This record gives sequence, structure tokens and C-alpha cells, in this order.
Amino acid sequence: MALSVVVPVFNETDNVRPLIEEIVAALRGVCDFEIVYVDDASQDNTPDVLRESLQFYPELRVLRHRKQSGQSTAVRNGVRAARGEWIATLDGDGQNDPADIPKLLAARDEVDGQHKLFAGWRVERRDSGSKRWASRWANRIRSRLLRDDTPDTGCGIKLFERAAFLDLPYFDHMHRY
Repeated sequence: MALSVVVPVFNETDNVRPLIEEIVAALRGVCDFEIVYVDDASQDNTPDVLRESLQFYPELRVLRHRKQSGQSTAVRNGVRAARGEWIATLDGDGQNDPADIPKLLAARDEVDGQHKLFAGWRVERRDSGSKRWASRWANRIRSRLLRDDTPDTGCGIKLFERAAFLDLPYFDHMHRY
């Protein structure tokens, strides 16, 4: 398995099916892949939609938390269950465009093999003005403190080597959606 796409979700009934379709459209014929949805104890119909989707998408696997654990834990559990050597993550709300995953794969293929993480950058966000403003300021402050020139650390679309991710220390906290 070349790539696993990990998608953490909480109460995303309306977004599940369209996002699966977009992921499949973006990756079929590009690489060998699986889609790992991690349902973080949704209280709406998300589990039902995911269960129904399993019959239509052989690439799909679904994990479900019994109690809500937060986005970070959902991502970690998805990565641990993933079969791919490389992992792409997407937010379950449709904020990220799965068509950007092949671009991240191309960027990975262009470098010397030493890079283990490739991150997206939300240019045209679908959030409220206040949320965009707060995010912009938080990213500026963070960038100045760390001096790493990362423009958007909160962007959910990332590509990374599974083994490198699993080698990182895990901070067990509740990162909300």
C-alpha cells in the first residue's frame, strides 16, 4: 500500500460521502491507496453514512471511537491503523481539496528523500471572516516565535511518512474539531 488517506470526523453526516467521492476521484489511477475514516464518537448519522459507504468504496476502512477523544487522537489512531508507507490527512469538513494530494505527492517526489512532511496552506478558506482573521494572527505569532516560515500550521492537509510520524512523541490532549 503506497498511501493511506486518514480523515478524522465528528458529526459530519453531510460531508462524508462527497469527500469520499472527491478523494477517490483525485487518487484513482494516481497511486495505490486506502481511505481510513476515524469517527470520533459522532452523535449524528455519520456512523451510518460511513457504514453504507463501505459497500461502494473498496478503498474505504472505518474506525470508530467509543467515546470522543479529539481530533489529534483520531488522526493518531488512523495513522496507527493505516497500511500505507505514506499518510495524507484531510479535515472531514471538506475544507481541504483532495485534488491537492497528488500535488503533495509530486512535491515529495521532487526532493532528495530527506523530507518527511509536506503541509498544505489554506489560501481560499471557507471559514467566517473572524475565524480567518484569528487564524492569520495565530500563524503570524507562531511563525515569529519559531522562525520556521510555516504559513499555516492549522491546515489539515498534510503528507508525511508513517514511520516518522509514529516516532514522534505523542501529547495526549483533547484537540477539538
